[in-house]
Amino acid sequence: MLTMHNILECENLSKYFGPVKAVDSVTLSIPKGRIVGLLGPNGSGKTTFIKICNNLLPPTAGKIRIGGFEPGVETKKIVSYLPEKKTI
Repeated sequence: MLTMHNILECENLSKYFGPVKAVDSVTLSIPKGRIVGLLGPNGSGKTTFIKICNNLLPPTAGKIRIGGFEPGVETKKIVSYLPEKKTI
């Protein structure tokens, strides 16, 4: 449910790479001030989800809001991403 009390809200968020479902119909709300960890085995969609939150990948379907905004310029003030691997 999209409300102003949550820092992150997703409704039926999905990301497909061809026939592969990297993120499949995720619905979640994270209240402001809450600390959350994403846990799961390799290939479960954690990094893909974070990249969608940081506007580095577009979702295939669904809605996502961070601080009331869709991922973009305004959300870069709230969320950041530091990948483990160095890329040039």
